[in-house]
Amino acid sequence: MNLIKKCNYIFFAIVGLTILLTSCNKDDVKGITPADEVVGLQKADSIVNGSYTFYIYKKNIGNFVVGYNEVYIQLKNNKTNKYVEDATLSWKPLMHMAMMSHACPYSSISKVENTKTLYKGYFIFIMASNASEYWEIAYNYTNGNDTIAKATNRLTVDDVAGRIRYKSFKGVDNTSYFLALVDPTTPKVGTNDITAYLYKKVDMLTFNPVQNYTVEIDPRMPDMDNHTSPSNVNLTYDSTTGLYKGKLNLTMTGYWKISLIVRDASNTIQKGESITGTTTASSIYFELEF
Repeated sequence: MNLIKKCNYIFFAIVGLTILLTSCNKDDVKGITPADEVVGLQKADSIVNGSYTFYIYKKNIGNFVVGYNEVYIQLKNNKTNKYVEDATLSWKPLMHMAMMSHACPYSSISKVENTKTLYKGYFIFIMASNASEYWEIAYNYTNGNDTIAKATNRLTVDDVAGRIRYKSFKGVDNTSYFLALVDPTTPKVGTNDITAYLYKKVDMLTFNPVQNYTVEIDPRMPDMDNHTSPSNVNLTYDSTTGLYKGKLNLTMTGYWKISLIVRDASNTIQKGESITGTTTASSIYFELEF
């Protein structure tokens, strides 16, 4: 084989190998689909409005509950059969009662990090629904000031079965407060991250997040001589997430009652009592059992 033929042979061999490898890589790399992005979530509802369908998901099965509820949304364009990747979404909750209506604390809707089609937010429902009184959520898809799609659905909201993860109370300032435990959902022996949201009522339709308070925690085991645990860290406000964050040390499995004291920014106790003498628990508390 002369030099020119040899060089041509090597050149075409390299080109052929490159094409083969490129083809293999394309076949091997699979894109993340909208279905992949909701793996592990439970579909709670699907609401069709004209050309769009709002798909509603949550992490656990069953109905929504009084207290903190994390909600996920995908929006599908029924004409193109594609999911919207740049949606501007909003929502409003409303409780319809016999003589009045009111809202509850809730978040804005944001894109879930590292996803293309998934959005999320939360509600803190402040009462359960029943046969004649119900929660209704209005979902909105907008572009600027224009509403492209709006859909509403009714939710069944149950009282929390089991341990208490939500408390509402009137502070010494005569303000109505709403405190909802977010984590831990699956507590463990040892140090747990503990997080909660704290809101106050402005009027029947407006609930604002409370900033720069402190939520003191005193975990006790009522079934074990009401003993406590060391190295707990009170919850303080995190401006990045809007959460109150602390550390909860659970020294053994069993039933724990976490007594709470809520202090405002000037250190005034708005609600709650210390565990001393005959006071075995605060008037506001969370419960965990594992």
